Amino acid sequence: MNVKVDLAAPSREPLQGRSRASFERMVDAAAKLLVERGNDEFTLADVSRAGKVSIGSIYCRFDSKDDLIRAVQVRALADIDSDQASGIAQAVSEAGSLVDLVGRLVESIAEVLRKHSAILRPFMLRATTDAIVAGVGKKSYAVTEQQFHEALLARRDEIRHPDPERAINSLFRIVYAAVARYLGFGSSTDAAWEGDWRVLKEDLAAMSSAFLRHPPRD
Repeated sequence: MNVKVDLAAPSREPLQGRSRASFERMVDAAAKLLVERGNDEFTLADVSRAGKVSIGSIYCRFDSKDDLIRAVQVRALADIDSDQASGIAQAVSEAGSLVDLVGRLVESIAEVLRKHSAILRPFMLRATTDAIVAGVGKKSYAVTEQQFHEALLARRDEIRHPDPERAINSLFRIVYAAVARYLGFGSSTDAAWEGDWRVLKEDLAAMSSAFLRHPPRD
């Protein structure tokens, strides 16, 4: 699980002191506005008021609102990637069987996405028009995908699907897409919170386990 993603913030980030504190207030304020509004429909004047920093200070650190939003994404994805990695590592260390591991992985990945759903949702929307946000998001997705893949492939001897790597890759896409739809990411906002969250996780885990443990019919 050694995928590394370069998430360098598109900003002139200070390293210490009062400038650092001011920078953090800018990013914190923008993140708060993204969560509160569910989108990026706010101005730098709004960030200035919310973060108690001057417009001039913001422009000293960011060339545009776009760059500020991208810096928020970098920080948010660093937290999400850390939570996903920790959850997957715990699932691997505690699972007693392939079925148990699948259930733990689905639970962990789903709950991390739910925990961070408020900040992820506006980025998923913005990704449809912002190639940079989309690209950074895809790299973060790939990190978790590889960790999921490696965790399950280590149980290759318990997998009966004739092509374990293909099966695992398909499972991750299906699990992620189903959870993302439930949480209302991207264009699926109208479907948010439909159905029972617990049932969704249980059924995803059961279907995933069956897919891995029973070879498909000809």
